[in-house]
Amino acid sequence: MSPIALRVLCLTLGLVLASCSEPSTELRRSARVEGSVAPSGPARGNAYLFLFAPGEAPPEQRGEPRYVTAVPEVRLAAGDARFRFSEVGPDVYRLWGFLDANGDADLTVDVLAQPGAGDWVPESSVELNVQPGQVLAADLALPRRVLRPLPAFQVVEQGEGSVLTLTDSATAITSFSVKSEGFGLLRGEAPRFFVRLADSNGDGTPDDVNGDGVFDLWPQFFLRFVPRPGQTVPLDSQGRPAQVLVPLLPNPAPFLGGLQGDPSREIAADLLQLFVIPLAQAVTDEPGRGRVVTTLGAIPVGEYELWCVNDEGGSWFVPNDLGRRTVEPVSSQALRFRVVHADAADAGAGSR
Repeated sequence: MSPIALRVLCLTLGLVLASCSEPSTELRRSARVEGSVAPSGPARGNAYLFLFAPGEAPPEQRGEPRYVTAVPEVRLAAGDARFRFSEVGPDVYRLWGFLDANGDADLTVDVLAQPGAGDWVPESSVELNVQPGQVLAADLALPRRVLRPLPAFQVVEQGEGSVLTLTDSATAITSFSVKSEGFGLLRGEAPRFFVRLADSNGDGTPDDVNGDGVFDLWPQFFLRFVPRPGQTVPLDSQGRPAQVLVPLLPNPAPFLGGLQGDPSREIAADLLQLFVIPLAQAVTDEPGRGRVVTTLGAIPVGEYELWCVNDEGGSWFVPNDLGRRTVEPVSSQALRFRVVHADAADAGAGSR
């Protein structure tokens, strides 16, 4: 179970409402953060709010919240949008949250613990410097409505024994396909891949970050290394482990004609072919430099997650909690990904 799930299971709505009581004498040095949430649209659904460490807050980063609270729909509908975090340890945090307008967020399931189509979100998180014993006022506006459904998917080639095996070959061309699928869990518009040309600076010219002559596309896919005990990854300048990623390239051929080199155009697709780029990258966030990408000499062998990120920051990854739950597990969401040496005896299992 994810850290978010553990926090939420300990934080029922009854506890949220009870948090309006005064802190005990033993916790006088603890602080309190309180304010109101302000969605721009109708106040339908529950509002969820989080306190993150400064370098872990959405939408720029994806971390685990230190504190969680909520404003139930019944209170929002009555015009009471107040929230409170009680017993907050003094520190620097970033406040972020969202209004679950469609009612399909589930904070006990990792891939569902995020806003989707129709939900309301802030433009950015709000930095808070919480002092001992302080009662800190901090409101959170939610002016932006999410347009895209979550990029939920399953892999077409399930592999043998629920494992899709790839190799670390620097020369082999490997691919597999993913299909959009909501599993009956997402409300509103059916999940699809909304394919469009990337234009990070908004100048109307498609991006080609690596200079290979092929325009970059949304959504973006990558394999994320999940090191096991004894496996090491590069560290950043502050000694924190880097994210090790293997980029995946969606086959652009079916879409380039329809996109016509225009980043404002998009094509909805149910199926994408992904090519494995035969390199690994260590990604770190360095003070004063921002995001730093370093190419590694080889792809680490071991376990990986398959990630998809859309142009609004919505994400999906496999394996996830849907595949691990004991009641009605979704078997396609339990698929594991393994990279082996190209000359390994089992290198061909699940490879394309």
